[in-house]
Parts: sequence; structure tokens; C-alpha cells
Amino acid sequence: MDDIHISVPSTEAASTLRENFEELLARVNGDLIGFTMNPNDPISVEAAVAFCEQRIDYHLTEFTDNAALHSLAKDVKQRFRQSIEAQAQQARR
Repeated sequence: MDDIHISVPSTEAASTLRENFEELLARVNGDLIGFTMNPNDPISVEAAVAFCEQRIDYHLTEFTDNAALHSLAKDVKQRFRQSIEAQAQQARR
């Protein structure tokens, strides 16, 4: 997710955003560890995406004071979707 960019007003805000962003990703990835997906079943793949999006929304509630992080939610969800779909496609090969 290195290609997501956002401007913030200070280096302190950038540092906080970076820390919160990394924490959000770690939490969502931790939730996904126990999730099983059948890469040959489109419904299962979409369920994995939906689960991931729900977990992103859930964990964002822990960062209510970080508007910059919340503004990235759509991009983060899209990147997770792309990753899940790519993993499913790779597993089908």
C-alpha cells in the first residue's frame, strides 16, 4: 500500500497517520489470518472482501481522532480487494 498518498499539515501529523495506518493494517491482517476462502468460488472470494471491509470499518472506530486515516478508508478497502482477488486468481493456477 505504498502508493497511497495524502497531505497532512505537519510532520507530527504524518507520524501519527503512519503509525495509525500501520496499526490498522496489522489489525485487519490479523483478523484475516483465520478467514478461509475458496478461491474457486466467486461468492467465497466476495465474502472475504466483505469481511475485510467490515473489519476495516470496525477498526477505524479506534482512530476517531484521525480524520486523515478515515479519508483513506476507500483506498485501503480497494487495495485489500485487489489483494484478495489476486490471491484467489493465483491459487486457481
